[in-house]
Amino acid sequence: MNPISFSKFTLILALCGFSSGIFAQDTTGFKTYYNNGLTKYKSKDYTGAIADFDKAIEKKADYANVYFYRATSKRMGPKDNQGALADYDNAIKYLANNSDYYSGRAQTKVNMKDYAGAIADYTMVIQFKPASEKGYFERGNAKLMNKEYQGAADDYKLAIDLKADYFEAYNMRGKSKLNLQDTTGAMADYTKAIELKPDFVPAYNNMALLKYSKKDYEGAKTDYSKVIELKPEDGASYFNRAIALIALKQKPDACTDFIKAKELGYTKADDMITKYCKDQQQQPK
Repeated sequence: MNPISFSKFTLILALCGFSSGIFAQDTTGFKTYYNNGLTKYKSKDYTGAIADFDKAIEKKADYANVYFYRATSKRMGPKDNQGALADYDNAIKYLANNSDYYSGRAQTKVNMKDYAGAIADYTMVIQFKPASEKGYFERGNAKLMNKEYQGAADDYKLAIDLKADYFEAYNMRGKSKLNLQDTTGAMADYTKAIELKPDFVPAYNNMALLKYSKKDYEGAKTDYSKVIELKPEDGASYFNRAIALIALKQKPDACTDFIKAKELGYTKADDMITKYCKDQQQQPK
């Protein structure tokens, strides 16, 4: 999952120290520790940020934002999901109407594979921001991971309804449709994602896999060639194109790709080289 994208307004308020006059009576150093933590957070020094937020909480234990930023620092830095979850809980305890807090907690629950819990939190995000396509998209992702394929497809549709050029949502809806055995719908969504963003590698990969499964090996080869054009140092793409070439009985070209995949560090190519390419093996450059 991606890092939390909280509202710019929330961050500006935090950095400026504006929150219901919380610093008006600060005489013990809370403001200093809190602002130092925010500065380190912004520079991605999450370990340093956590240390400053710890000190800030010692000074004032009921300020929601400090728990939020410490939670996000724990999630993005040391990957302390359990600690992050406890901090998001405290942030919500002290301020229950901030969608960023629920979004951060949802991402933490996804990391912990608590997909049902993440869905519940993303539902809260949607309640606070019903016109934001991102909440539906993220809830769709959680549903997809929870194998709620129809629910995921429905959420991606809602995201697309709010943002017609949401190419990521088309791609993910395609994956949902594929799991619902709607291969025609999946192909249409992958195609739309590529139409909207012609350099979107995940859609080409998904479309290539689908074509291969339908025994359209030439189509799969074409899609993997496009991925290689976009990501020429991706060993997996050479490996995948080689598999399509083997199905097309184009062994010399397949072996060239297997060897290239190995050169790029894709170790799965070793067995295929041994199986198909004994007469073409060469040492990696």
